[in-house]
Amino acid sequence: MNIVSTLTLRHLLGNKKRSVVTILGIAASTALISAIVLGVFSFFKFFGFISIQSDGNAHAQFSEITQQQFNELKEDDRIDSVGLCDIEETVTGVRLLSGKDERFCVGNTMHADYDYMTMRVVTDYDGQLPKNSSEIAIEEQFLIDNGLENLKIGDTLTFEQGYRYTYDELEGLIYLGGNYRSDEQFKALSTETCTVTAILHGNRPTGSWDILRGLDEGFFPEKDKTQVIITLKNCNHTALKQLKSIASDYEIAKCDYNTEYLLSCFAFEGSGGAYRSFFVMMAVALAIVIATSVILIFNSIGMSLTERMRYLGMLASVGATAKQKRFSIYYEGFVLGMIGIPLGLLFGYLGTKITLSVLGSKILEADMFVGAEGLRGSIPVVCEPSVIAAIVFFAALTILISTFVPAIRAAKVMPIDALRQSNVVKVKAKSLRVNPIIRKIFGYEGELAYKNIKRNGVKGKVITATIAVSVILFLTINYFCNSIARANDYEINIPYQLVASCSFSESDRLRSAISEMEDVDDVYSASMIQFRFKKAPESQIELANTDIADSKFLLPGFADLYFSGMDVVIVDDEDFNKILEDNGLDKNEYYGDTLKGVLLNDYFREKKSSEVFNDGILGQVLHYDKVQGYPPAIEIAAFVRYDENNKTFDLSPKGNIAAFVPVSMYYEKAKEVLPEDKLTMDLGVETADHEVVHDRIYALLESDGYHSYYCGDLTDAVKAMDTITLMLKTAMYGFTILLTLIAIANIVNTISTGVLLRRKEFAMYKSVGLENSGFKKMIRLETLLYGIKALVWGISISLLLSYLMFTTFDTRLHTFNPDLLMYVVTTIAVFGILGLSMALSISKIKDDNIIEALKEDAV
Repeated sequence: MNIVSTLTLRHLLGNKKRSVVTILGIAASTALISAIVLGVFSFFKFFGFISIQSDGNAHAQFSEITQQQFNELKEDDRIDSVGLCDIEETVTGVRLLSGKDERFCVGNTMHADYDYMTMRVVTDYDGQLPKNSSEIAIEEQFLIDNGLENLKIGDTLTFEQGYRYTYDELEGLIYLGGNYRSDEQFKALSTETCTVTAILHGNRPTGSWDILRGLDEGFFPEKDKTQVIITLKNCNHTALKQLKSIASDYEIAKCDYNTEYLLSCFAFEGSGGAYRSFFVMMAVALAIVIATSVILIFNSIGMSLTERMRYLGMLASVGATAKQKRFSIYYEGFVLGMIGIPLGLLFGYLGTKITLSVLGSKILEADMFVGAEGLRGSIPVVCEPSVIAAIVFFAALTILISTFVPAIRAAKVMPIDALRQSNVVKVKAKSLRVNPIIRKIFGYEGELAYKNIKRNGVKGKVITATIAVSVILFLTINYFCNSIARANDYEINIPYQLVASCSFSESDRLRSAISEMEDVDDVYSASMIQFRFKKAPESQIELANTDIADSKFLLPGFADLYFSGMDVVIVDDEDFNKILEDNGLDKNEYYGDTLKGVLLNDYFREKKSSEVFNDGILGQVLHYDKVQGYPPAIEIAAFVRYDENNKTFDLSPKGNIAAFVPVSMYYEKAKEVLPEDKLTMDLGVETADHEVVHDRIYALLESDGYHSYYCGDLTDAVKAMDTITLMLKTAMYGFTILLTLIAIANIVNTISTGVLLRRKEFAMYKSVGLENSGFKKMIRLETLLYGIKALVWGISISLLLSYLMFTTFDTRLHTFNPDLLMYVVTTIAVFGILGLSMALSISKIKDDNIIEALKEDAV
């Protein structure tokens, strides 16, 4: 180890506090980078696992290929395995001779070779998969349904082979597969006896097939009855390019790629823009982390350079080269990184593991992903060497960027300038002139504080810039998170868990029966009618009165609103009356000859109202040109305010334009335009035990002679949407909290180091008679001035960046609505952190000996 390395290490050990803060900053940034990279990589790998569980381990499927093409595929060096399936419809049906009902003994048969089955069968099974047409694998549940659960591997099974079909007068013969239908027929073409070589236990990729039968060697089906699947030897980010090349080389026209699995290998070619957008967002998040961390590490290294300026000059005077001085800074970053990066990797891994454990269990419980239904547990963290290398690269890049400028400055240090410290403070006398108002308001100490900030030069600008950047990052990220939450269509607060529907004439009887059930908390009208004003080009639906969708009724902030429809929520009279009472409206006006409703004039339904319409929409009528067979006309009579404590408003999701009408008036008018036997009513049912209550209601509807009945459980759908919202909030606020901690560490590190570097300056003030009370006042005012200056810049720039963000949010936010409360909290927090940091730093030097402090070499 040379003298430069030794001195650098000694300097780091001599400034343990700043070194520890810098290491923690590197660890925090590495942890954030790890969380982003590990989280994304683990999710993509999990999607690949789900794809295998649902579709099997195949990378592509080719149809209608010749035997020559099949043989060429088997010889291709890029392909690992090739499997063949005969999809001839006339042999896809099976009927066991078990004596059971048709719905149990009729099923489906797959005819495929051994390689095909090994790619499609991904769960555990007993025995070995069939290798010829005399061998079969059979699903365990199919055996149980037919009373053959005692059948063992090696036994023979006799069955009829043929096809399942229905006959339609228009379409003729229709081949069937999948679940049994009561109107289907079975045509037996032969009776087969095969040896059972394997028993499957609920294999998802072959879930539609009850029996898997092998193909004899040399057999090849007709061209239009072939289905071939393949796996690649090297399935990586080039997989799609390889598959397309294979299809092109062998002139295969019908191709289907397993894009879900290929995405887990980061093969995105031709996968659309959604994934590119996702990685753009990921890159932005990484850029924010790196930028924040660079500021922290740069400030620390910059302060370290200021402290070492004198000894670097001394080294230069005895022959140290610019390269050696530059190496001193890079070596400092290397040492800090060698400690901080492993710590960050550990923290990032633990944080990702905990997050995926909690979120993963909720995601799986919500059955959000097709193919993962019924899976429980958590999403595993995938930590491969290439991923670790990527994290280390980004973390090292952060440190390298942070040390680049200080290293250049260190290389330029000249002996005379370093010994004089003439390059640290460069300020002209006229710059130190103080506005007389400052002295009148704050006294002599205020004048000193103002001059100190000017005299501190680069160090003062670093402190101001550090605080300002921290404020900018926090406020803009907070606005981004709020905007995502605001535009989140998945956040739905429907108060009920079940919806039960029946004929309107029977609704009172059903409501009474449900309300008397055990575990039912509340039952109320939840019927909703949707009036549509716009439609897709191919849609044939009748539109309501489109005059009401005129943009002249919209306030300027919502001028670009895509006003495609309006929900009319039919609520119980007492709930409707409560809305009228809370808004000071006379209920007598709503129970007359005309069906009138009130419009919820609040789009986002937040604490601050987001009004959409002007008064011009009042008096407009929702109606269809065709009266008979359509909902009754409804007049918009008044606006009402959103009340978060009134669950009636949540019967229609946020972002939907909603009007409310009383149930008695609606059905009275509906009878005039609709046959009474066509009227139905939906009831919302609140319960803590949704599965049990759902079964009770369904049994009631079936047994008690209800008409046009229906009972649905919304819990799983709502749970899935809540989980998506939870994922968004966890990612956003976790990201914000960690960045905030880095920003706070940045401020504390800069302030404390700046105070310690000014020991000589403070000692000089005390030596000329500045009293302790005056000294404290000067420090407080200096802190105040730093905070004010930084907040002016920080708040201004954050508002500008937030507005630019708002303009690029695809018009879904409609109004620019920064969180003013957060700006107030940030202002208070900045002064609090500054004051606390300054106070703690001053407390460490308050007992300094004046003579010893004036002897210090540091500035």
